[in-house]
Amino acid sequence: MDMAFSISNGFWLHTQNFKRSQTSGRKCTYFHIQGINKDGMNYTSYYTFMDGSIGNMPYFGKFYKTPAVAREEREKNNALNVEETRETWHPRDFRVIYSDYSSCIILRVFKFHHGYACMVLVKEELVTTTMPLNCSLVYHNACNKPGISELIYENTCDKSALIK
Repeated sequence: MDMAFSISNGFWLHTQNFKRSQTSGRKCTYFHIQGINKDGMNYTSYYTFMDGSIGNMPYFGKFYKTPAVAREEREKNNALNVEETRETWHPRDFRVIYSDYSSCIILRVFKFHHGYACMVLVKEELVTTTMPLNCSLVYHNACNKPGISELIYENTCDKSALIK
């Protein structure tokens, strides 16, 4: 798990397959990793509100292994449990369903759509409004059951405007 997040110290929330209710007034969400090790990570999300103001939320998450799908036990952590924040409605249980270890990570968000909600994070250095091909193929196969695909990242998103 830590290897997937170790490809960059920052990721843009690119696309998700669930409607945003509490976060509908936000755009350009950037996740900055301050510290990561085999047990967990500290990170902060930065985002722009529709009125142009900036917000942020610090997080601490612990990595863990989910039960095996097949008969064999998992060798590595594949999930992240995030401590509760001041936004108590925020999902806290994320599972990596795919990483190409070079450009993107696809997370299942177990609080929404009976566990089939997904978020695509793209490495900051490679982000555009087009999802990386490998991620796109997996996303459309594994995550597009609800038929929703909301692009969160915009070409106008600017990390330097978010993190000051």
